[in-house]
Amino acid sequence: MGGSVFLTLFFGLFLAVGVGILGFGLHSLHMSQQAEHWPTTPGTITASDFKVNSDSDGDTYQAKVEYTYNADSYERTGEKIVFGYAASSSRGFHQDIHDALPVGSQVAVRYNPANPDQAVLSFGVNQSIKFLMIFGAVWTMFTLGMVAMVWLSGQGATTLLDNMLIYSTGR
Repeated sequence: MGGSVFLTLFFGLFLAVGVGILGFGLHSLHMSQQAEHWPTTPGTITASDFKVNSDSDGDTYQAKVEYTYNADSYERTGEKIVFGYAASSSRGFHQDIHDALPVGSQVAVRYNPANPDQAVLSFGVNQSIKFLMIFGAVWTMFTLGMVAMVWLSGQGATTLLDNMLIYSTGR
């Protein structure tokens, strides 16, 4: 009984992580597609940084920007490059983004007309969203596969023996 509870919690946690990553990817995709239809306004990059995070698993990279834009007659500040964008180990990908957005650059800022504080510089399906969705789907399917294997291993030989004719040996 205790082992069953442990396995349920263990696989439940892994399944929740996979579904969460997949859900975040789908939400990012939806928002990124919505941003395509948002109005644009001129903006200026006011800060640009290339972040390197090192740990025992290696290095991850991320371009960080801050920009100002005017929406609804108010100057606002944004930091989001695109929905779903996150650090990864792909240095070149992030370096290209950083190099394209130096301080002082003029950019078109897409802002949500229902919430002008929500803004991005890009839209559509991008590498980060693809990664989130593929990783989330693979993680979820792997976890479900492991659950199926554990379930199958606990089935025993009942079905096999039920479908077998065994004649008495006379002993």
